[in-house]
This record gives sequence, structure tokens and C-alpha cells, in this order.
Amino acid sequence: MIIDELKKYNERFALNCCHGDENCNEVFEFTDFNSKLILSAPHATCSYCNKKEKISDLYTGALVQYLGNKYKISHIVRTKYMPQKMLISDFIREKALQNHYFLDIHGFNKNIGADICLGVGYLNALNYPYLQQIIDVAEKYKLKTTVNHPDYRGTAGLTGRYQKEFNLPNVIQIELKQYFRNFINYPDVVTEITLPFFAEIIEKYGREKKLQNP
Repeated sequence: MIIDELKKYNERFALNCCHGDENCNEVFEFTDFNSKLILSAPHATCSYCNKKEKISDLYTGALVQYLGNKYKISHIVRTKYMPQKMLISDFIREKALQNHYFLDIHGFNKNIGADICLGVGYLNALNYPYLQQIIDVAEKYKLKTTVNHPDYRGTAGLTGRYQKEFNLPNVIQIELKQYFRNFINYPDVVTEITLPFFAEIIEKYGREKKLQNP
């Protein structure tokens, strides 16, 4: 049943060769559960980056929507491709959502000896209050992690842009190896490892009562 739900969520992102639903009114869609944490999938569909089309981070949109709706966590997903730069950081500023924690979910395909890349951008990893907890949860599920891999630091994405503007450690970029997000070909892996991993992280964030205010 979980996989059926994920497949249903994924339909909209897979439309038009992963260009998404061109009839959506906004490129980014925000679902508000009034939570301190926001999950985001900025590349749920193809996007425009460095003057060219960037392929989507497959299945990230469906995972974020499933987790957000199940655990009542606010979330943002890219709904469609636009042939111009549309940044999630600009959307967050426009909607005045900066006073939150963010887990920015991406996907990678390179063979780098890790299952999850955690990007903390320009700031020192020691400044991140939840980073070690995420690493500990990953270890519990036998997920190999690396922090600030040269290709996945998050400096060009929401993590880096948020830091430049607010200089706070409130955004962590989480890059998932495709094996751990591909619920079509590896359903047991996603239901038994990926989703429980995120569920525990979400629960740990939920214990926090005070946000760092930009």
C-alpha cells in the first residue's frame, strides 16, 4: 500500500518526461502543516540550471510528499519545468518561510562509496545541532554517510543561499543514492530503510521547541 501511495504521488512529477504538470499555477508548491521543519524537493522535476536543462532527482518529490502528508510536516516540491532559473530560495523568501528548519532532499547517481551525502554548505559542521543525530540514525540503518562531499556540499542550492543571507545552520542538504529512493525497482529498500530513516529524523526535529531566528 505504501508503494502504491508513492507511485500515485510520483505520477505528477513523471509527466512529460519528468517535466511535470505544465498546468500547475506555480513552479513550487507549498503544503503548510504549521511545522517547524520543512521538507523540500527542489528537483522533483527537471529544472533549468547553468543555462541548460537539469534532469530531475527521481522519486524525491514523491518521497517528500508522502513523508510530509503522513507525518504532518510542511513541504515544498517543484511541480514543473520552466526554461528559466527558478530558485527554491527565492520562493522561500517570497513566502517568508525562512524561520524554519529545512531538510532539502536531492538525489545523486555517482559511485562515491556513500549512500547519503549530507551538505552543510559554507558553515562548520559542528554548528549544526542535528547533523550528528542524522548520522547516528543513518548508522542504525547501516547507511554510509559522508559530510560535505566536494560535489554535494549544497553551496549552490538552498543550503548555501540560506547561509549567505541569514548565516544560520538551519538547512541541511540530504543527497540520496538512487538505490535508496527508487521505490519502483527497490520497494523493500525504501519501505524498510529509507522511510523509517526519515521518520526518525523527523521525530527528532519535532522535539525541538525553539527555532534559531534569522
